[in-house]
Amino acid sequence: MKPISRRLLSTTLALILAATACGGSDPGDDASAGSSDPTPPPTHVDPGAGDDPAGAGHDMVGDGDGGHHGAGGHGGSQELAAGVPVPSITIEIAADPVDGWNLRIRTTDFRIVPENVSTTHVDGEGHMHLYVDGKKLSRIYGEWHHITGLQPGSHDVRVELSSNNHSALSIDGEIIDATAKIFQDRRTNLSLVRDEPAEAIEPHPSVSVRLVKDPAGGWSLHAVPSNFRLAPENASTGHVDGEGHMRLYVDGEQVARLYETWYQMPPLADGVHEIKVDLRTNDHAPLTVNGIPVETAVTLEVSAAEATMQTSHEHTTGDDHDHDHDHGSAGAPTQYDADVADAVQTIMVSAVGGAPEGGVQRVKVDLGSVVAMMVTSDVAEEVHVHGYDILRAVSEGHPAHFAFNAAIPGVFEVEFEGSGRLLLLLEVS
Repeated sequence: MKPISRRLLSTTLALILAATACGGSDPGDDASAGSSDPTPPPTHVDPGAGDDPAGAGHDMVGDGDGGHHGAGGHGGSQELAAGVPVPSITIEIAADPVDGWNLRIRTTDFRIVPENVSTTHVDGEGHMHLYVDGKKLSRIYGEWHHITGLQPGSHDVRVELSSNNHSALSIDGEIIDATAKIFQDRRTNLSLVRDEPAEAIEPHPSVSVRLVKDPAGGWSLHAVPSNFRLAPENASTGHVDGEGHMRLYVDGEQVARLYETWYQMPPLADGVHEIKVDLRTNDHAPLTVNGIPVETAVTLEVSAAEATMQTSHEHTTGDDHDHDHDHGSAGAPTQYDADVADAVQTIMVSAVGGAPEGGVQRVKVDLGSVVAMMVTSDVAEEVHVHGYDILRAVSEGHPAHFAFNAAIPGVFEVEFEGSGRLLLLLEVS
C-alpha cells in the first residue's frame, strides 16, 4: 500500500465562496459610485468545496489579466524537515458590506514573524503570500487582510505559507496553501459610511508609525495604535467606541485599509514620499481628538537604486537554489543544460497575447530526468525557469526549445520574464 503523505494528512479544506461585492476604491474616495441598498450581498458556500479533501489544498492558479504586484517571490519550495510539526491553513472570504472583500486566514503550527522577513529559513515561522488569478498581490503579515480593486467577474484566490526566505512551504513536494473562489460585481455601498468625524473618548487613542527596510528591497510598515482595538471582524458595521481599523496613505492617496499592525509597502518611485496612517471607526469615520484627526505621518526618501530594487524579484537567502536576482542573459548556458534528444518528457506551452492557452498548468517530472520544454508565443519574451536559472528567448515563429536536467527537487515557476506572466508550475519529485 502506498504510504499516506504528511501533506494529505495536514491539508485543510479551502472554502469555495461565491458572492457579490464592489470593485472600486475604499469608501469616501468616490461618492458617485454609491448604492442606496444598505444590505450587503449574500455569501454562498459552494457545496462542492468539501467533496474533494485530497485536492482542496492544491494550487488554484488562474490566468487573469495583469502582472505581478509588488516584489514577487519566485523561489522554489521549502520542504519541511522530518519531525517538524506540519502547519495547516484555511481561509474565509466575506464580501465587505461597503467595499471589497475581508479575508481571514487561520493557521496551526505556524508563527507569523514579519520582523524576520527576507532572512534565513526557520522551521515553523514565516509569513504568507496572496495570489489572485495566479498573480501575486502582496505578502500577508497577519490573520486579516482587505482585498479591493478587483475587476468584475470570477476570481481565484490562493494563500500560501511562506518561509522567511520567501520559498513556499511544502510537504512531500506539495505546497501548503488554501484556495477560494469569489465573484466580483460593481457594487459599492456608501450608505453605511459615516461622513462626519467621530470624536474619541478617553483614554485618547494614538498611532505610532515606522518603516522597516526589507533586505530583499522595499519597506515594511509597522503601525501600532494605542487605546484603540483593531476589529476587522466589525469592519463596515456600526460605530463602537474604541475600535475600528486604519488606513494607509502615500503622498495623500489612500492605498490600503489596514487590519493588522504590519503591512508590506507598495513599490515607491525615487524621491521623497509622505507615508501617513490614520485611525477609522468601524463605519469608516475619521477618529479625532479635540477635532484633530488621530494620524501620524513620516517622510521617506527613496533613492533611484532603492526604487529599482523594490521592483526586482525577491531573492531568497536560504538554500533553495534560487538565483533570480543574478540570472544571466537569454541563451546563457547553465549547469543544468541537456541535449533535447536525451529528453524523456517534453512540456509544451502555447502562449497567445502573453498568456498560456488553457490556463496555468502544474506539470510533474521525475527528479534526475532530462526534460525538454517547447514554448511558442505570438509576442517577444524571455522564458524563465526559476530555480534552474534558465532564460531563453521566444518570439512569433521562433519558439524556445531547450532541455535541462531536473536535478533540483521542489516546485518552480516558469514565467515570461518581461511581463511576469506565469506559464506553468514545474514540480520535480
